[in-house]
Amino acid sequence: MKGPSSLGENGGWARGDGFLLIVVGILLTLGLLMIYSASAAVAESRHGNAAYFVKRQALWAVLGLGALAVGSGIDYHRWRRAIVPLTLGVLLLLVTVLIAGWTVNGSRRWIRVGAMSIQPSELARVVFIVYLAHYLAKRAEVVASFRGLAPALIVLGAGIGLIWLEPDLGNAAVLGLVAGGLLLLGGCRVAHLASLAGLMVPLVAFAVMGTAYQRRRWTAFLDPWADPSRDGFQMIQSFLALGGAGPMGSGLGEGRQKLFFLPEPHTDFIYAVVGEELGLAGTGAILLLFAMFLWRGWRVALATPDPFGRLLAFGLTGAIALAAALNMGVVTGLLPTKGLPLPFVSYGGSSLVVNLFAVGMLFNISRQRGVR
Repeated sequence: MKGPSSLGENGGWARGDGFLLIVVGILLTLGLLMIYSASAAVAESRHGNAAYFVKRQALWAVLGLGALAVGSGIDYHRWRRAIVPLTLGVLLLLVTVLIAGWTVNGSRRWIRVGAMSIQPSELARVVFIVYLAHYLAKRAEVVASFRGLAPALIVLGAGIGLIWLEPDLGNAAVLGLVAGGLLLLGGCRVAHLASLAGLMVPLVAFAVMGTAYQRRRWTAFLDPWADPSRDGFQMIQSFLALGGAGPMGSGLGEGRQKLFFLPEPHTDFIYAVVGEELGLAGTGAILLLFAMFLWRGWRVALATPDPFGRLLAFGLTGAIALAAALNMGVVTGLLPTKGLPLPFVSYGGSSLVVNLFAVGMLFNISRQRGVR
């Protein structure tokens, strides 16, 4: 669907925000480099091939670039037409993963498809952002009341609840926070949002402290040195990687904590490996790249005249930037462990493909406005 407002100056789509793609391309390239550095020893030990993980990630990157091309080539308005089957489909996937999902480290988040594993909560995050942007744009005249918000809150509550049950508290938190921001931008009253936040407090408290596993995570966050050989081990190793790096680090490939000290260094804690090997310069560069991504994404949103596109751009940008902030917060000890990968940098196929698809959708919005 191409309306007059979606056309560029010459009657077609404009060039789009190429700077956004450059930022993502740098993060993706840096991620492949750091995954090889972080995983080579582990891959050699487990699979007899030092390049095992980086080869798999490179394959996912190719698929992800294809997803980016699809997202950038399809008019973002078209996703509104399919929002009902998309939402029902992703809810079905979330139910399926709870019934027949693959369990790793106590969490049932993945569905095995042959040799690959798919994490439905990553896809759900994008679909629910599309759904909420669509609902708020369509029902703008009634969202100032609880009655007007009720259908959206029920759907979002079901999705976030299913993600939380896996448990995947990181993605549940990202989706909840982004949804709150979109509700505010979409016209929801602050008093209503405050009431919803108040109702969520006991649920969040239960999520944090409701099980022995979660209580151990919380106590390890407060004092990792109280149990340095078990619950606090990963956080302490992250601190050791970051603390002794200096301005320029030990050099690419020269890190020590990744050598069977820092658990799974190529996944959620890859930022610690960046800090050890590339120092403050490396961690600062990644932080700057995500700040530029946030700036360009919000710039696209502010340049978009239709409410759906504007809210969609804010939501997609915010979800990726927030996931990055939470990951870096965990690695630096500012937040308890959440199990969120660093977008575009950490090892993980579902996260990479879905995030690149989201970037493609964001680029499509910029193409239709000619953002440069």
